[in-house]
Amino acid sequence: MRLQQLSSPEVKGYRSMKILCVLILAALAGCGSTPSAPPATAQPAANNNADLEKVLSDANDQWLCSGAYTKPYKDCVESRTNFWADQFFEVLSTGDVLDKEEMVATQTAVIPKNPPLGTGPYPDAFKLRAVYGDFAMATDHTNFRTADKNGNITFANNSKVLRLFIKINGTWRPAAAGLVPIIPAAGPLTPNKHLAPQKSPDPELEKQLATIDHDWLDSATNKKLDYLQNLFVDGWFEILGWNPTGNPDKASTLKLLAAANWKPGEGVVPDQFQLRAVYGDVALATDRRTRTWTNDKGQLVHMPHRSLLVFVKQDGQWKSAGASLTPIRVPE
Repeated sequence: MRLQQLSSPEVKGYRSMKILCVLILAALAGCGSTPSAPPATAQPAANNNADLEKVLSDANDQWLCSGAYTKPYKDCVESRTNFWADQFFEVLSTGDVLDKEEMVATQTAVIPKNPPLGTGPYPDAFKLRAVYGDFAMATDHTNFRTADKNGNITFANNSKVLRLFIKINGTWRPAAAGLVPIIPAAGPLTPNKHLAPQKSPDPELEKQLATIDHDWLDSATNKKLDYLQNLFVDGWFEILGWNPTGNPDKASTLKLLAAANWKPGEGVVPDQFQLRAVYGDVALATDRRTRTWTNDKGQLVHMPHRSLLVFVKQDGQWKSAGASLTPIRVPE
């Protein structure tokens, strides 16, 4: 199933909005022992590094226990435990954030149920997006197969995923992931448990990047485009919760912001900023971004998202390399 062919009631609802409004809000939301990394230098184009893309695609399969790495669930959990970097974390498709310890505990708890072979994630459309020294950013489209109450294995939901990798002792390992649902999973939800502050790996850097995060969205709202031109690296991109199949980049974002005409109350506001991991000149963080827009009935609608943010330090300045925004699903 190709990414371009997928749809859902939620996605269709978003598409019913005016295209320009969606794209402009996309611009706003996008708008910066630990292994060290060389100075952050982006490759000019990911497709010029086909060999590395193959290596990372293979690492992605190993991460997800797919393809040649398919194995029983218990063995898969054990292999992931050893493969994820120590600072690994994931923004789930519900908007929850789990660190490595929590991911291992959650998946270990499922082992007694022994999910049948054939269930689990099925990634495709893997694409290397940027490389910063020993850190790499990629995206894929991941289908999830589950067994229904009759034991039939079906594709239940899928996401566009921001997948991040760090090279440690010569091996590329998963650093983080942000899942943005295209077709969300059905079923009951538990309250989001991960809004409380987590221990920061670098409190001073966290304060600095939190200020950048605030200035980022303030500049987008108030058309301070010079600030954003400097903040975004040339290869900047993001995955949006209300338009997950789109591909906003730096040039299109700045162009749309220049033409923006915000209605009163519209915009995207950040809070709950948390620095999650630091790899030399690369820092990974999360925040909550509440998007407000006017629907077809003239009503203001509010939707919170959990963002996975990537910052890189270039020429002594922290810059934004990209982001993913996952809608935060809460129990009704």
